[in-house]
Amino acid sequence: MVDLTDCDREPIHIPGTIQPFGILFVLAGPSLTVTQVSENVGDHLPLRVEDVLNQPLASLLDSRSVAAVREALVDERWHDLNPLQIGAQGKQFDGIVHRHDGAAILELEPNPGRRVGMPHPFRAALVRLQRVVTSAELGEVVVQQMRRVSGFDRILFYRFHEDGHGSVDAEAKEPALEPYLGLHYPASDIPIQARELYRKNWLRLIFDGRAKPARVVPTLRADTGGPLDLSFSVLRSVSPVHLEYMANMGVRASMSVSLVVRDRLWGLISCLNHTSPHRVPQETRMACEFFGRLTSLQIAAIEDREQIAQRASRRAIEETLTRAMRESAAEVNVLEALLTRPVELIGIVNAEGVAVVSGGQIMTHGQTPAPALIQDIAAWVEARDGFRQFATSSLGGLFPPARVAADASSGLLTFALPGASQRRILWFRPELIQAVRWAGDPNKPVAGPAGDRLRPRHSFALWREEVRLRSRPWTASNLEAADDLQRRAIEVDLERRFSSEQRAVRARDDLLAVVSHDLRNPLATILLHAEAMLTPPPAEPETTVQRLHGGAERIRRAAVHMKSMTDDLLDLASIEAHRFALRVQPTESRGLIEEALQIASPQADAKRITVEVQLIDTPRLEADPERILRVLSNLLGNAIKFTPERGKITVRAERRGDDLSIAVDDTGPGIPADDLPHVFERYWKASATRSPGSGLGLYIASGIIEAHGGKIWAKSSSGGASFTFTLPLAR
Repeated sequence: MVDLTDCDREPIHIPGTIQPFGILFVLAGPSLTVTQVSENVGDHLPLRVEDVLNQPLASLLDSRSVAAVREALVDERWHDLNPLQIGAQGKQFDGIVHRHDGAAILELEPNPGRRVGMPHPFRAALVRLQRVVTSAELGEVVVQQMRRVSGFDRILFYRFHEDGHGSVDAEAKEPALEPYLGLHYPASDIPIQARELYRKNWLRLIFDGRAKPARVVPTLRADTGGPLDLSFSVLRSVSPVHLEYMANMGVRASMSVSLVVRDRLWGLISCLNHTSPHRVPQETRMACEFFGRLTSLQIAAIEDREQIAQRASRRAIEETLTRAMRESAAEVNVLEALLTRPVELIGIVNAEGVAVVSGGQIMTHGQTPAPALIQDIAAWVEARDGFRQFATSSLGGLFPPARVAADASSGLLTFALPGASQRRILWFRPELIQAVRWAGDPNKPVAGPAGDRLRPRHSFALWREEVRLRSRPWTASNLEAADDLQRRAIEVDLERRFSSEQRAVRARDDLLAVVSHDLRNPLATILLHAEAMLTPPPAEPETTVQRLHGGAERIRRAAVHMKSMTDDLLDLASIEAHRFALRVQPTESRGLIEEALQIASPQADAKRITVEVQLIDTPRLEADPERILRVLSNLLGNAIKFTPERGKITVRAERRGDDLSIAVDDTGPGIPADDLPHVFERYWKASATRSPGSGLGLYIASGIIEAHGGKIWAKSSSGGASFTFTLPLAR
């Protein structure tokens, strides 16, 4: 069984050989010492391999040429300076220099002389390119002009399709040659790694498919011990599979000029010679590359013009659909609201049907699959791409259960709104049965292996195939329209959520205001009387004093707890409404820490807990002292609560850059691993404790620290828990 991915894995960038119409040198060090050279050096220079290896470049080239190579290698200047005029051993060469993967590579091609004052070979073509309106017109201009300049027997304007296969959209050729115009070629004819090299290198020349390649000597690099990467080499030799492919097509020489649009390999200008080798001088190749780059820009311009025109034509539809979402009832899913304008909704992407999935409910219009299949498709896309846009013109090929409804859903374009419950829109296109003319059977793109080597296909006889399970492809304009509609739907949805949350915040603020008002007055009274009871007159009997004292103490503790709860709720409201106000001022960190320790001391003494203080550095802070004291008290209180009797708590403070780091470590049981990610969440309480409390302390502490521009985090181990926070220093 032949695995086509073998083609995609062929290491064509490290062949270890070059095409023999030039010489390759690998240079190292300031002296530009030759560490590798192609074995055919003697075919172009009166030198042997052993005469060249480990020799400085100055012993091979004239001094002006060495200086030119050295200059080109500085700051990657070869992009501007190539080709170099190189003199070596009395001969003239075109020099191409570049550095890749740490290796400096110089390639020389014989050049008997340069033409001076020659007009640009594509000067006439440039005027014609400016006049074209469609890509079809562009293709005709390109192939005619490229054939005139390059001299190849055949020129193809080759375009890649969504699935990687290619088609010949324009052709110029010798009259006697069989036409390739309109033929399609399988994606495996140009493997993935070859397409990637075409994207990186704008031009590739194979001057003679029958020439014996020249080895690079030694085979491995001296500095790394690995093979030499020739990805960007002009002379890089050709994959044996590709050479056999050329022979099977009856092609002797070829040149490909890449068409790269927005960093995507759009297609190729493919130049073929069937009768003989064909050497294209470097000067002409540069002109051809320039023409390819200009053609790529023109393709992008044509696409942009088409997209701008389509964008303008759908603007009114977008406004209609946006208005439908905005004017719908607040409780209605914004995507459901779009179905009130079904004609516009289907027409905006030129679909034949549309469905909206909202939770378990499915609403449709036009030509769509059955509701159960729509639900399955929606679930599949959700698992695959989340709420992002997804489009395919061959849904059945990716999701086989959809094949039963190919007449309605061979094409799919969909997106969802973010959120817990599924809210997704799906556009559908039906199957478009078409006859495609292939250059050979696309289902047999390679021949069986001879030994262990994969071989290219032999047959390029015309093959007609009826293509099914595919819809019309979604255009860039269709995708942009869906993207714009998704953005507008998200905006409307967020506006509704924000309005709803604002109403909820206002209601909560009203409730808290009432709670605060109703609790604060009686709390003040309780505290006042409790303080009076704690200081009885001397004439009272001792038992009565004790009774009153005990009751008053309980009243005071309850009142303090109630006041703390009220403060927590008010801080919670401020944090969540983003109205948390700080009174920041220069503050002595040592004083804050010592005050917090003094407050916590009675609780620690009651449990005979040792408190160790390591105040390594206590600089001034930019902080709200009352709020930071509250954070410290909370962390110390928690540490005392969870540390067993006779345990130990450590408080450390030290400067870290522009911040002060304060840590509170305890020797308690630690925080369970499942609880650790949640300790700063609202209303969180340790699963191992049943102690009273609102569960807001750490959440509010986190809000206070973050409001200061600091950070807070927790760690835990079997030896206890550790809470650390940072605060900015005073400037």
